[in-house]
Amino acid sequence: MASRTTESDPYPSLAQTILLISTKAYFTPSHTLSYLKSILDPSNGILPQLKSASPSDESPKSLQLALLPDFLSIYHCAELLAQSSKSPEPSSWPLLLGAQQCFWEPGLGPYTGEIVPSSLSSLGCSIIELGHAERRRFFSETDETTARKAAAVCACGMVPLICIGEVSAPVSNGPMSMSVGNALREIGQQVRGVLEAIPKDAPIIWAYEPVWAIGAESPAGVEYVGPVVQGIRAMVDKVPGRTGETRIVYGGSAGPGLWGRGSLSDFVDGVFLGRFAHENEEGKELKTRVKAKNKGGD
Repeated sequence: MASRTTESDPYPSLAQTILLISTKAYFTPSHTLSYLKSILDPSNGILPQLKSASPSDESPKSLQLALLPDFLSIYHCAELLAQSSKSPEPSSWPLLLGAQQCFWEPGLGPYTGEIVPSSLSSLGCSIIELGHAERRRFFSETDETTARKAAAVCACGMVPLICIGEVSAPVSNGPMSMSVGNALREIGQQVRGVLEAIPKDAPIIWAYEPVWAIGAESPAGVEYVGPVVQGIRAMVDKVPGRTGETRIVYGGSAGPGLWGRGSLSDFVDGVFLGRFAHENEEGKELKTRVKAKNKGGD
């Protein structure tokens, strides 16, 4: 299996728009492989959408798909991707392979039960998700541990996918600007900690989801999420000397209506999907809308 190190290989390049799918812990390994095979099956029309998203062979990809399976499935997914592309090199694979978390030390060592980033890189992983709200809630992960893990991921030549979001709900009887400001103050601590920990040239993906909106009757609206995303982008842009690529994707409840003119697609660089994308027909519909938006359609 291909190995990636910062000494020999650059960081993976990021497309203008990225669709990320996490299987969380909903799939068994056999289910994950069946799911990946359905994505790779030309008759399902998913990969052709991604291939046709680039205007020419010379231009960088404008649309990219990433799959983040459970740890037990990563090796088998990597084998399947290598077989389908007839290449062990992840840069030749039709989609990016990732993981849902890792340990904060990059290399091998006495870390019983942990998965180190170097092992994930050796399997061909390009993206590692960190700091998800569920990891914080169930395993007491913090801004500090997330930053340490991000540094370890970058040390192994991979891209950290950092989940960020405010816990406090908007002020119901105040102006929207007040709620956005409160959210950015809360998110700022998460963002700054990671940016201080990683190299200035490291690419990074931020997955924004308002924690207060998880499971809420009404999801966060575009009039709220849009300005918050703009504020996050401004935070990153203000870091002196930073040259690494930055993408911001929306990690909240996402459906086909999310993408199009006058929607969140005017603010974010893609979406990070969980259960919504676990049925390929629904996921394919969203990919179609994203492709149309990239070409200037509705």
